[in-house]
Amino acid sequence: MSFFFETGKIEPDKDTAFLDAVVSMSSNDSVFVGASALRNSDVYSAINIIANDLASNKILVPKSSVLETRLNDKPNANMSGRDFKFALAAQMLLSGNSFALITDDGFQFIPNSQMIVQQDDITGQLTYIYTPNGQRSRQIAPDSVLHFKSFTQDGAVGISPLYSLQSEVALQKKGNDLLKGFFNSPSRNILKVHKTDLSSNAKANIRNKFEEANKNVLSTVILDDSMDLQGLTVDEGLLKAINSNQFSSEKIAAAFLIPKSMLGVEEVHSSAAQVAAQYYQSSIYKYMDCFTSELAFKLGKQVIYDDSRLRVNKQQDIDNVIELTKAGVYTPSEAKQKLGGTAID
Repeated sequence: MSFFFETGKIEPDKDTAFLDAVVSMSSNDSVFVGASALRNSDVYSAINIIANDLASNKILVPKSSVLETRLNDKPNANMSGRDFKFALAAQMLLSGNSFALITDDGFQFIPNSQMIVQQDDITGQLTYIYTPNGQRSRQIAPDSVLHFKSFTQDGAVGISPLYSLQSEVALQKKGNDLLKGFFNSPSRNILKVHKTDLSSNAKANIRNKFEEANKNVLSTVILDDSMDLQGLTVDEGLLKAINSNQFSSEKIAAAFLIPKSMLGVEEVHSSAAQVAAQYYQSSIYKYMDCFTSELAFKLGKQVIYDDSRLRVNKQQDIDNVIELTKAGVYTPSEAKQKLGGTAID
């Protein structure tokens, strides 16, 4: 008799989980994800670029117009084809896995919090346990589930690109927090009183009265001979380094397999055409194949992506933005927004 073990339990999104620990691996290889990863502007941009291209280009099923229509126009009663493909792509990139049920009427998107993947430890056969909100769990056969994953170690459960970015995301967050703290409280001072017998209450009273008298930043500070005022500052070199740091952006671009210029980092030795070709040939095709290979395997049909719009329009957009950035028309941050958008840091 064979036994089943959980190879990947996809936990619900938690708003505060990701930036503290991007991915936490336990003994049963559970993958914990959180929507707060999208608060990192580089992560948001990378996912937005890839998911938009996967969602806005049609999936072709040459010998089945019905399937083609369902995939691109109306997969179910609640979602458009674009929203369906975007949600699948975004969830796959965030958590490493995304799911959809194959139904008689089309395809139903399944949140990761409602699906558990199990694998027989002898035969390797996969079983999917689906638990809709407020309902009992039921077992789903593998041929009734579309399971998209861009990176997998065992063929059963995917791993997000964010797994490799724990240090980079944390570094960006700490740098941004330091900048926010500096600009939120630009003036921090030490008021020295030349007395040695001040009690705690006396120190508090002096501080409160001093702050009350000088709460207007334009007011004149008046001190007597018993006081000295010394300002606390953050090293300007450190602030400049944090503000211009491109290390984390480059690492995030590398993890998502996209050119770093798409995240606002200048490509010194690459032309616009080379950057576009790199993205088209080496990046987006890999993600397209994640979709077409799973669809062909589960649906038993030839499935291909229509990339004609991507080859023409996207390359031209990239060319224009990069050239305008080099010419100084756009800043790197503006270029990032043009190519993928930004989120709250």
